[in-house]
Amino acid sequence: MRRVALTIAGLSLATAAAVPLTADAARPGPESFRAAGKAAATLPTTAAQAATAACGVSVGAVNATGTAGGYDITATKPPTVANLSQYKLFGVRASSTWYEESDRSTDAYYGMILQGANLYAAATIYTGTATTPTVRATKLGTGWSGFNQITDSNYVYGANQHYFLYGLHANGSIYRYKVSAAPKAYGSAPGFSSVRAMTLIAETAAYDTLLVTTRGGQLYTVRIPVTAPMKPIVTQVRASGFGGYDELVAQRCGATSTLLTAFDHETNLGTVFAVGRTTGPTTAIRSFGSFKATFGAKVNFLLTGAYGPQRVGD
Repeated sequence: MRRVALTIAGLSLATAAAVPLTADAARPGPESFRAAGKAAATLPTTAAQAATAACGVSVGAVNATGTAGGYDITATKPPTVANLSQYKLFGVRASSTWYEESDRSTDAYYGMILQGANLYAAATIYTGTATTPTVRATKLGTGWSGFNQITDSNYVYGANQHYFLYGLHANGSIYRYKVSAAPKAYGSAPGFSSVRAMTLIAETAAYDTLLVTTRGGQLYTVRIPVTAPMKPIVTQVRASGFGGYDELVAQRCGATSTLLTAFDHETNLGTVFAVGRTTGPTTAIRSFGSFKATFGAKVNFLLTGAYGPQRVGD
């Protein structure tokens, strides 16, 4: 089974029938953006590999003009950061992970985005040697105006495979949806009104785990069993120090750790952390320092491969 269902909402590597949103094909082609998801396949996923190779993360971003770009980040101290080339996408106010899938001469990214009150399945498609992508999107539903952050899990590594979308709503609840051509509600939980940012750090057969920050600066894990009804298990990781971050992007680092990039929109800074397998307040966290997020985007998201790496940070 492929990590990304290529037929989601009618979007696939043969996407001629999909509905395009406005895009300017004359903008520069993002060859580095195209390669970013593929680079995830070379990231260290064992302790031995992590001892000899630096972890990294590719971050996609969309700014206020609807231009896409981002950063290729290597976990050195200070972080080594290369800007991804830019291209015209469309307006986005929140995004899930974008997964890279290849088929012969075609490369494509797929993710879910919020635009206004609508949820879309979006795709950026490169054919042959083209350096300028074709941008397409299909509307999945409306009524999403109350959501300010989304993230997803996509577990396809054995039994109990699942693809869930999580949304943080202004009413203080986290909602879960089964991803399909028409996302289906699969539970919700109240009590998250203080949450400022969230990302996924673990996807397993039995549970998913979100890492969240609060406006008061706390850092928590939210472990959510894949069964219904939805009953999260909330554990504090840090009591302070994380209040300034508006967005979190997480990628696997080594056997059980997470490379976390936290974005502060007010200062346009990204801070990179190595987060050990979470164990509550005893979780090991090390900062690699900050970098100037020169692209200036207010929407940042993970770029990764269609076949992983699986996130296993909890």
